[in-house]
Amino acid sequence: MEDLLCFMLDLYQLHGVPVAISEVDVDQAVVDLRSALSEHRAVRKKTEKKGRVAEDHHTFLVLDRHLQGIPWESIPVLRGRSVSRIPSLNFLLDRLHLATWQRRTTSDEHEFDDTRRAGCPGDRIHIDPRKVYYVLNPSGDLKGTESRFASWLKQMHGEGWDGIVGRAPSEQEFLNALSQKDLVV
Repeated sequence: MEDLLCFMLDLYQLHGVPVAISEVDVDQAVVDLRSALSEHRAVRKKTEKKGRVAEDHHTFLVLDRHLQGIPWESIPVLRGRSVSRIPSLNFLLDRLHLATWQRRTTSDEHEFDDTRRAGCPGDRIHIDPRKVYYVLNPSGDLKGTESRFASWLKQMHGEGWDGIVGRAPSEQEFLNALSQKDLVV
């Protein structure tokens, strides 16, 4: 626990966020973390003994740029659960509004057509699956990934896909991809 806390504080300092480590009571923070985890464990055991297993809801992580490097999904309390990283709470609210709107419109007896799309709060854009540009292994250090996907991506050229493998795109290649393609992967 102490290592995790120190790692997080070091990450903040590495990214230019001033942290007065000398003022942080690491021992007390570790005690607080352990007590919170033991309380959580006790509540979970109590509900399991009563025969009720707590519902496993989806967890959304909104992380700032300094904490995104930590593999939060791999910590024991989140491992094996449904977890998604999202850029902001506004993004989550927009997705919830869109889902509500879609449920309402699919319950109608009419088929979906483009004239009904105008009222969509999330107003989706159309992506042509034939206008895709990909960059695979731009730094050249993921040979296993490159060998796994390169042949499939070459097959996708027949579908209109274009891209590069094993090197970083030039600035002009990237600008062309962003301006001429519907999706850049």
